Amino acid sequence: MYVKAGRLGLNRLTAVAILAVALLAFSGCSTSHPAKHADGRVLRVAERDFKIALPQKRVRAGDLSLAVHNKGPDSHELIVIRKGRSRLPMRRDGQTVDEEGLEHVIPGALEPERPGTHLLKVHLTPGRYELICNMSGHFLGGMRTQLVVQ
Repeated sequence: MYVKAGRLGLNRLTAVAILAVALLAFSGCSTSHPAKHADGRVLRVAERDFKIALPQKRVRAGDLSLAVHNKGPDSHELIVIRKGRSRLPMRRDGQTVDEEGLEHVIPGALEPERPGTHLLKVHLTPGRYELICNMSGHFLGGMRTQLVVQ
């Protein structure tokens, strides 16, 4: 048995291919090749229990895509905080940063995510930023790093 590649068959094949591409593009799936901002700048961030690593600690100001790879085994979040002169405020539990008091200096955050690669798009102005995981005990356990934006 064979399929005739007539006009109707080709149109159906084309429609199926377009639908498949559209589903992949809009599925929100994690990917090892994250989408980029229009200017194509991507900063890779690696998270694992009690460590956040950046391959570069200085970037240019503007739009930036953070490709956050959670190596697990636990879920982690990533909160980008523009640093002021004082230490980050802690909640009453003494284990986590008081995010609510910092909303005006948080350009972006990823909610807790399972292991995999997740994308966070931010617009950063010049200054110093702290990238943290604020899951209970993770910040105090060392899940933080600094980024300088020029």
